[in-house]
Amino acid sequence: MAEDSKNRILKNKPLRKGLAILLTARSPYWLIRLWDPVAQKYVHRSSKETSRVEAREAAFEFADNFHSKANSDHAKKKTTSFEHYAKKLMAMQKGQSKWSEGDNKLLNRTKDGLICYFGKHDVSKITTGMVRDYLTHLDGNRKRPLAHSTKSKHVIIIRKVLTVAVEDGVLNVLPVMPKIKTKDTPRHTFTDKEYKQFMRAAGECAKRGDVVRGVKITGHHARMFRFVVHTFLRPTEGELFGLKHKDIQVKGEPAHLEMNVRGGKTGGRVSVTMPLAVPMYQGSLNPFDKGAIDKEAYVWMPDYPNRRTAINTARRLFNHILAEAELVDEDRKLSPYSLRHYAIQARLRGSKGKVNLYTLAKNAGTSVDQLERFYLKNMAPTKELIENLQTKGDD
Repeated sequence: MAEDSKNRILKNKPLRKGLAILLTARSPYWLIRLWDPVAQKYVHRSSKETSRVEAREAAFEFADNFHSKANSDHAKKKTTSFEHYAKKLMAMQKGQSKWSEGDNKLLNRTKDGLICYFGKHDVSKITTGMVRDYLTHLDGNRKRPLAHSTKSKHVIIIRKVLTVAVEDGVLNVLPVMPKIKTKDTPRHTFTDKEYKQFMRAAGECAKRGDVVRGVKITGHHARMFRFVVHTFLRPTEGELFGLKHKDIQVKGEPAHLEMNVRGGKTGGRVSVTMPLAVPMYQGSLNPFDKGAIDKEAYVWMPDYPNRRTAINTARRLFNHILAEAELVDEDRKLSPYSLRHYAIQARLRGSKGKVNLYTLAKNAGTSVDQLERFYLKNMAPTKELIENLQTKGDD
């Protein structure tokens, strides 16, 4: 009780935000109290002054010296701060795709977001070690460490922000980013036999008119799933389920579809399909509709204005067909995405090694690196590849 009475605050004089002088029963000297935004706690020092005026001057001097030492990496001008360039990046990426929206979420997280941590730092003072410390900080706030892939995402966004600073000439060169070991997991995909099995089951479900949570499976749904395999589209809101009639043109010889994919993972792209996609698309049109096609209507599951609802419904229909095809496997969990993976692997196999990887990657909205890491690496050797390996060279 006596101890509490000694620490009792007799006077409290705020000087500016985060800075005040206090007079307690413990000492005749005014006590300086300063908020440290980096350590997220108050720092206390004796002013060694009994005069309030002198204590006030001592407090300002202490605060200025403390911040200059503690925050030497902080930007002197807001226009060179990490926060400035983070917001510039967000403005550049606005509306591009849901992946750029994901970037914004990681930048703006209130407790351990990138702006919260690096915001006041001068971009030229950010080092490899600081980025590594940030990754350690992320794990320190959690019961279990973040996945390597998630940490890699944080590092990629830091690099994006600093790249904008390089483009503005504020930063001469990007710091080396910490290397994060990632383990590639093979894409769950259909075999040729399983794909035929799935599509046969889809046709049978449509013929019977199976109902899944009030939704009747029709030929439209079966064509939609087959359409993925002949277009390489992702079954997402930005690709398959974002496709409108105005985005499709029938072109060329052999006939194919040219699609304007507006919300792909890597941004917008113009993509061409395999020839069989043409009759599938044309089969989605109503032959009895004598009026012009509504160009603003969605191609697949157009009765759902909310495209998230369309995606969730399609997934339930897919799972029902998968069960009917007896392809449910807890170790190999096939999903609508597996149709895209099958499409890419089938194209690589079917070309017998002749397909241009760059062209395929660009058309599918991915990269050659992704094709090699997730598709070529895990493909079973083909007859042509085995023959090629066993053929003697000139030496």
